[in-house]
Amino acid sequence: MTPAQTSLDLPRRIRHTDPDTSGLVCGADLHHVRAARRWAMQATRTTPSAAHPLLVSLAELHANALKHTASGLLGGRVRIEIQRRPRLFLLRVTDDGPWPGRKATVPTASTKFGGGKPESVLAEGGYGLALVDALALYWDFSGKESGPLTVRAAFDRSGWTRLPW
Repeated sequence: MTPAQTSLDLPRRIRHTDPDTSGLVCGADLHHVRAARRWAMQATRTTPSAAHPLLVSLAELHANALKHTASGLLGGRVRIEIQRRPRLFLLRVTDDGPWPGRKATVPTASTKFGGGKPESVLAEGGYGLALVDALALYWDFSGKESGPLTVRAAFDRSGWTRLPW
């Protein structure tokens, strides 16, 4: 079976034994970002305003995985998991690792977002992790240099954010 054939069944939900954890595997298709947002809205089991910070961050992290890693190649995948805790949502987005023959990149948030020159905020690209940084209570990442990378973020279930402006 070719990578293109195996991606026909995507996006696909991941079964978990924990009823408060939901998962989804998406393919390299950019349309899967929208499908993942719709799925996440259902998975959070909350109001749109409370889910908004998580949904925006999920879309940014998913798009980053497609743009900067092997997840964006034919047959690539992005694994997304949301865990509902009493006061938090925990989000995990895992990519397929670096492109073949390339060195892994490490996530960094742009310092220009919100605190830089006004024209820098209007520049295209580079603000995905700055948005995650602004919307999440906490975020970090883990992974090996040549393998998959997982970005984790925690969000207040009330929808509260600590926006810098």
